Amino acid sequence: MKKLLTILGALTIVTSSTKGVVSCQTGSGNWNDIPVDPPVLAFDVKGFPGVNFKDVNPQDNNQTIPMLFAQLTKIFQGTKWDFNTLHQQIKFNGSLITNPNPDLYRNGEYNIVINDNTSENELTINKTVVNSNHIADKVKNLDLGTVDDARPKTILIATVFNNMGLISEIDKFGRFFIGEETEAIWNQQIASVPRLKIDSNSGTAILETGKDHWTDHDDPQKDYYETVTVHFTVKSKQPPTNPMDLANSGLSTNLGKLPQVSILQIMMMFITLNFAGNLDKLSELLNDLYVKNITNNSADIEAWSGSKYFSGALKVNFS
Repeated sequence: MKKLLTILGALTIVTSSTKGVVSCQTGSGNWNDIPVDPPVLAFDVKGFPGVNFKDVNPQDNNQTIPMLFAQLTKIFQGTKWDFNTLHQQIKFNGSLITNPNPDLYRNGEYNIVINDNTSENELTINKTVVNSNHIADKVKNLDLGTVDDARPKTILIATVFNNMGLISEIDKFGRFFIGEETEAIWNQQIASVPRLKIDSNSGTAILETGKDHWTDHDDPQKDYYETVTVHFTVKSKQPPTNPMDLANSGLSTNLGKLPQVSILQIMMMFITLNFAGNLDKLSELLNDLYVKNITNNSADIEAWSGSKYFSGALKVNFS
């Protein structure tokens, strides 16, 4: 059975990679006539005799293109070629880059051809960048739809849930745009923050990073760069007659294993377990519930005293 699956898988690959329809009738030709796209190599070297490229690995996601160029500069030192004077042609997602100072940190497919202006000595690099910190590579869906209000936490959580790739870095995103995840900062009603320029009248919010370019000295664990503008429509809703009493709500309080213990991780797991089918409650959940008394395995979730949606408190457990 495994052999059959392997054969079927191989046939699927061959079929999908051919450019034409192949007849299997006798006399219709041979397999060598089938047009197949050549393989795309991450790194291909032609010429450059005497230069050792054995340590070059463009597929290393931790190595940026500028870092790769710095590595190649060192490799060419002491040879007859100066890497910095070699001719470069760079394509980004199939389009030729003409900007003399391109942003080589953006997510996408890069095809880089480097030669000495001859066809005898040439490097071809194909690299996929997937870890950009350009805010536009993080926030691709700019339409947040309808939100209850235009408070910073509301815009933050609406942006995350409309760009699910941010879930994996929600702590970084929250700290960057709202502030450090401390009770003093997050357990309050936040009306404005410097990095979110919110205009409820026009239904826009500009996510400003304060940085217009990226370098290898910037911290990918903390920083973003450039700006994006998201759009939304505010539609206020009527609060319930009686707020939900957290202590007697019957909500799940065993959050299981968290990626890390933080205010946002606790809230996201609490929301996922109890309100996954009621995402219209995101604004009141993030704004009106405070996470307090955090330990390694427990925390209190307490309603803001002015909340019209929740009252009381409950204890959650996790590992």
